[in-house]
Amino acid sequence: MDFEIPQEVETLRKNIQNFITNEIIPLEKHYDYEKGRMPEDINQQARAKVKALGYWTPHLPKSEGGLGLDLIGTCIIFSELGRSPIAPYIFNCDAPDEGNMHLLSLAATEKQKELILHPLIKGDLRTGFAMTEPAPGAGSDPTSLQTNAEKQGDKYVINGRKWYCTGANGAKYLIVMAKVNGSFRKTTMFLVPTDAKGYTMVREIELMGSHGPGGHCELNFENVEVPEDMILGRIGEGFRLSQERLGPARLTHCMRWTGMARRALSIARSYAKERQVFSSRIADHQGIQWMFAERATEIEMAFLLTLKAAWLLKTGKDARQETSMAKWKVSESLCNTIDMAIQICGGKGYSRDLPLELFYRDARAARIADGPSEVHKMVIGRNYVSEKWDF
Repeated sequence: MDFEIPQEVETLRKNIQNFITNEIIPLEKHYDYEKGRMPEDINQQARAKVKALGYWTPHLPKSEGGLGLDLIGTCIIFSELGRSPIAPYIFNCDAPDEGNMHLLSLAATEKQKELILHPLIKGDLRTGFAMTEPAPGAGSDPTSLQTNAEKQGDKYVINGRKWYCTGANGAKYLIVMAKVNGSFRKTTMFLVPTDAKGYTMVREIELMGSHGPGGHCELNFENVEVPEDMILGRIGEGFRLSQERLGPARLTHCMRWTGMARRALSIARSYAKERQVFSSRIADHQGIQWMFAERATEIEMAFLLTLKAAWLLKTGKDARQETSMAKWKVSESLCNTIDMAIQICGGKGYSRDLPLELFYRDARAARIADGPSEVHKMVIGRNYVSEKWDF
């Protein structure tokens, strides 16, 4: 592994870091804490600036209007975008659209790309990824998937219920995971327009963190008809494609979380260097310095673990173990860092005078989304014990 960042990537990273600091972070004052999102007109103004500067969809190849970065370069840039919770959407690389773009570019037909992928790249529409289900449906255990698609002539009829479908409110299309004819082995992805008869967005779920554009929604599918040409990939490829999507998506999540953790630590440092307690700055107290040392080291460890997983994927190697390790440790590091930052900042950190309380609410989902920490630890341990993976 070469730890040196290519000069063009480093230059881009610094430019985007400056843009985030000077243009995006100041916009956070418009964040609506009650609704949990930004005013869309301000989002669109910022998006126009990003397009003008050539930073739009940084994760895509140049042929599709992106920056042509490999996965390692993408992760490095995403770590800068993660410093602001509103930046990924403004750069058109927020979840779930970022992962859906990757998936559509891999598996969609030309017709499907023209219908969904190309407008998605332009920012003309949004999409959702409908996989998770309320109990007793699929969560951490995909074998409990309940949503089913019955083959009827030249179409499939979907029935089922989904929830925590990020971005579904206002999305134009959904990627829906469903069994086929009751067979788990035939689990398939379907492209479903949100104006389809029988589809209902039941509610936007109230939760402790940011809603973001489109929220996190509960959905119902009652006899929703999907033509054969709206199957993504082939019948029975649903879980294989989901892993193609989740591997890189977990790592880009990790880098966004790394950026947020770094910013939280920086906010705490600035406060500690200004706040006077017992006749000296609290930054000069050894106990505070140890707190910074622990969190800074934890962030760096998580950062390097993520880069290793990205390198393995880039070189075509099996990265499932390292991806699970990264997802687990980065999410834990994020929560630990923000908690410590609030502690150092005291009452000010607990208030909305600083963005730490927002970060704290958003960060809590990181240990659940894309597989809870306990499941990743189970997989890591099981693979080691069975000698499927070793040092």
